Amino acid sequence: MKLPILICRLKTNKPLKKSQTPYVRGYILNKFNKEEYKELHNHSGNGFIYTYPKIQYKIIGGDAILLGIKEGINILGDIILNIKELELKGEIYKVVNGYAKVRFEDFGTTKEMVKYKFISPWLALNEKNYSKYKELDNEGKKELLEKILVGNVLSMSKYLDYNVKEKLKAEVLELEDFIVKYKGNKFIGFKGEFLINFNIPNYLGIGRKVSKGFGSVVRVEE
Repeated sequence: MKLPILICRLKTNKPLKKSQTPYVRGYILNKFNKEEYKELHNHSGNGFIYTYPKIQYKIIGGDAILLGIKEGINILGDIILNIKELELKGEIYKVVNGYAKVRFEDFGTTKEMVKYKFISPWLALNEKNYSKYKELDNEGKKELLEKILVGNVLSMSKYLDYNVKEKLKAEVLELEDFIVKYKGNKFIGFKGEFLINFNIPNYLGIGRKVSKGFGSVVRVEE
């Protein structure tokens, strides 16, 4: 299917760092803290919304990238022209340039395996499967991560209303694990490349905390 995505790029007078992604998200949430914008923060008055985030926040190449997916397009379109600056931990970053464009991206299963790389840490493991991961040998870790990758894509597809009819296959190529610190907590993150028989639009996140910029992927052209 064709997945509609609004891509907004905000260039500031000083380059942003990837570690500032949560602050960009926090600033926008505070500035547009309205019930009709609940997709911005993935919460409602009744608590957390268990879904795939339709608005995602990234920092790529020193710029803030905001993605609006499906119904997230209208919300992001409503607010983007009102973002003239970003106040991040008391420091002002003026928005000096940028663009917003809607694209209709291929999304769904493919006949061939497609290569991707993570451009931000993939948080694949929760507390339960982290315990399991630690006990496995290298081959076992590879198989577990491949299974989680497939699960992440199936979950994303479900919430984006795409019915996966073919069997998904994933292959981890070169993934390295490392410690990621976020809000005083430590997580195991992964970087590297993988193959899967699925079209994932560039910059979409998979795994945990994707609204906060984690797990973003780009296609690797052969």
